[in-house]
Amino acid sequence: MSRFGRYFKVLFLFQSMLILSIVLPISTLAQESPPEWARKTFSVPPARVFDAALKSIAAQPYEIAAKDEEKKTVRFTVGKSAFSWGYVMVLSVLPGVGNTSNVSVEVTRLRGPDGKVSIVGSGKKEVQKILRGMDKELSMESLTDRK
Repeated sequence: MSRFGRYFKVLFLFQSMLILSIVLPISTLAQESPPEWARKTFSVPPARVFDAALKSIAAQPYEIAAKDEEKKTVRFTVGKSAFSWGYVMVLSVLPGVGNTSNVSVEVTRLRGPDGKVSIVGSGKKEVQKILRGMDKELSMESLTDRK
């Protein structure tokens, strides 16, 4: 093999390693499940839980960026506060065992003007506010159904 061929072979191997070193960490991050505080199971069908989620989000000063009724997902933004530059959240409702629904909220912290995310804010308070609002909405709904 010529010197030129060896050069391109080494360059190709180096390029492949570089690409893998970028892609693998991103793929493992994408596979992480939300923390325990960002998950909840409801003993109600997914359609009702998704409606309750939309109402709970609408009751907050959050902005819905996209929603998919079929997949039961909603992406919304939470504005900045004293402790954070804000968040992008994706709430998903999946069917559970029986007539239950599993809700999870993925939280992505936004970066500030310096390119850094807040080390203080996690989004936990905002997620819990949404889940409490869903609980409230579903309990009001069940009271209405009983009448």
